[in-house]
Amino acid sequence: MIKKSIITLIILLICLLLDQITKNMATMNYNILKEGIYLFDYLNLVYVENRGVSFGFFAEHDKSFYFGILSIIISIYILYLIYQSGTNIEVIGLSLILSGALGNGFDRINHQYVIDFIDFHFQNYHWPAFNFADSFISIGAILFVISLVKNPKN
Repeated sequence: MIKKSIITLIILLICLLLDQITKNMATMNYNILKEGIYLFDYLNLVYVENRGVSFGFFAEHDKSFYFGILSIIISIYILYLIYQSGTNIEVIGLSLILSGALGNGFDRINHQYVIDFIDFHFQNYHWPAFNFADSFISIGAILFVISLVKNPKN
């Protein structure tokens, strides 16, 4: 139990700091990022206020505060799953999901939107803008699925 707690705490601290620092940097550079900054042929930095859920879905409903509360409730359930988990890869995956959910949840509660700034694209086809918290959730989900496939529970 102590080992799981330490792993979770370290991942949470590192990921939440990285997420919040980069979102703060994006906000401080709003005037530059609103036009977008070209980095590579497939990657730009932009400033987007996401008022919906993942990738801007349901943005027209403007219920971001409630999505933030839901994110906190889901985070409590993820803590329970971490407590119940049996492998390190499962703990790491769930901890990444938790850090991303908390990072975006805090933004929704504090700002009523999430700051996205990573614009991945191929030619004129753009993936919806995202942030580090979104990446942590995606990577964590992949690790969690791998842990379930490698160690199925009866």
